[in-house]
Amino acid sequence: FPELEERISAAIASLGGGVLPKLNWSAPKDAQWLQPSLQCRTAREVITLLKASDFVAHDLCHSFDHCSTSRRRPDEFTLVLRRWHDLHESSEFRCFVSDSAMFAISQRNSDGFFEHLCEKEEAEALRKTIRSFFEQHIRAAFPLRRYVFDVYVCAAPKRKVRLVDFSPWGPTTDACLYDWPELKDLAVAAAAAAESEAPLEFRVVHDDSERQSKAERFHNIPVELAQVSGGQGLEDFIRKADRLLEEKRRKGDPA
Repeated sequence: FPELEERISAAIASLGGGVLPKLNWSAPKDAQWLQPSLQCRTAREVITLLKASDFVAHDLCHSFDHCSTSRRRPDEFTLVLRRWHDLHESSEFRCFVSDSAMFAISQRNSDGFFEHLCEKEEAEALRKTIRSFFEQHIRAAFPLRRYVFDVYVCAAPKRKVRLVDFSPWGPTTDACLYDWPELKDLAVAAAAAAESEAPLEFRVVHDDSERQSKAERFHNIPVELAQVSGGQGLEDFIRKADRLLEEKRRKGDPA
């Protein structure tokens, strides 16, 4: 698709030469094994990541699997290219909203331990800052009543909040340090409380034992390679992968 590649290349150039690609909802985070990072500098890199991503394939074919509709996918798809920024993972947070009320916040990078987030004063300041941003900029403006959104909170003293993304409510969205049954229970409890007394859960990793693997890491390598690795070390894994590729070549099966 030379026309599409030209448009992607032009967009990358206009955004400073580096972008993060995503489809309607999902970024191809699970395909990061193909290159050093999700930063794309060429149209070819963008297309390669999208084609290799199970997350993107889900957007294309199963977007509405958890919705009460017979539709399986949107009528139109949008390729989004975002200007690349190097962000500190400890400053990213995922927020959960039900009945237009934010009731839970989680550290976005659930497999990282950041000591400063465990300080009581820091946690309370972040909770207050994110709540204020939600009330001022999102609550009345966003049309849905149940959804998830991500924010980036700049370092103190400014603590400027930047909206990163919206995600659908439900199991296709990573619950981070919660799980979806728990989130549904918390939402019910928040709805039952008076608005002024509604709790706002704020959850971070308090030590290394609480770290959780990111959802996309379960998809980070092809199934065939994961199967041949057998839990072995990296060198054994590479040797087995080489043997598998050689066997495929001998059988005339392209790798």
